[in-house]
Amino acid sequence: MAFNTSAFSPKEWTIGVAEETTVGTAVTSFKGIEVESISMPSINDLRVMEKRAGSTGRVLNEDDLFYLEAGAEHEFSVGGTLTDDLIPILVENAMGVAVASDVVLVDSAHAPASFLHGASTSGSHNTVCFAIDGVSSPASSYTLKGCVIESLTISANASEDGGRYKFELTAKSRSPFESTAHASSVNTIAAYTENFIFLGDFSIDKTVFAQAVVLDTLSLAIENPVAFLGNGASGVPEAYMRSVPEFKATASCGVKFDANTAGFIDSWREQSVATPKGLYIASHATWGSSTAIGGIKMDNVIFAEQPSYDEGDFMKINCVLQSIDDESDSEILSIRVT
Repeated sequence: MAFNTSAFSPKEWTIGVAEETTVGTAVTSFKGIEVESISMPSINDLRVMEKRAGSTGRVLNEDDLFYLEAGAEHEFSVGGTLTDDLIPILVENAMGVAVASDVVLVDSAHAPASFLHGASTSGSHNTVCFAIDGVSSPASSYTLKGCVIESLTISANASEDGGRYKFELTAKSRSPFESTAHASSVNTIAAYTENFIFLGDFSIDKTVFAQAVVLDTLSLAIENPVAFLGNGASGVPEAYMRSVPEFKATASCGVKFDANTAGFIDSWREQSVATPKGLYIASHATWGSSTAIGGIKMDNVIFAEQPSYDEGDFMKINCVLQSIDDESDSEILSIRVT
């Protein structure tokens, strides 16, 4: 075989995401993602590479090999810049809740019902589809259907990149993964937009542990596991269940040290609960009047870890908040997405 002189840039690969209208059925039109990091999907097929009883000889041979995809859980990770176009799809799926009145909300006593594989009139709160489009030749494109985002992190740094929102996610699927790459022409990925979200969009009202703060860094982590129930045709799940064993939302914040934040360590030691604006990032003091996309609200929070000092250009306190349920009327996590 002759030496192949072709070479390609990683920038020639494009990534897209879209909601599925039927759970587990691929779509062909996607919103583009301005990607900063991506990993090849972990396929996780059952692979037997051991000597079988009764096979020829005493060395592993071709007849000993066996693989099976049915029931395999495929995983995929990607990170990039968050925009007005992407945030509804990603947040709805990560939280497992459909948008209502411009926000995605996990409320008190959160206990979502399972949903069926193949369910129609679905949406991104159930499953999403990812497209990985490579170069036109050789074929190097894949479609990942029936995906559920188990982990989504939204972050921003006031001192870097203009304070733009970034994201990282990990998604999981038990729908079949393509055995061979397809041509990039199969899917259409729209060019990503520049409808960016900035920390500066929320200059009106920002509170951490119910205290008005100067917010330097933010990293909101949403963890919402999925359980695949049953075993249908080709190993697809019969149903999906979210938030098992629990839904968890935490926020890592870096804030200016001052009289408002000096008591954070004492509050951590006492396991105090901050309410009603445990974490509040918005463009208006009243949540219902805040119009900035990307606003975040946790009603009741505790410190999940001991706050610590950060000696930078100015003295800061780093802290990790965890949202908790007051078993009454609290909003565990609310994010404005439209």
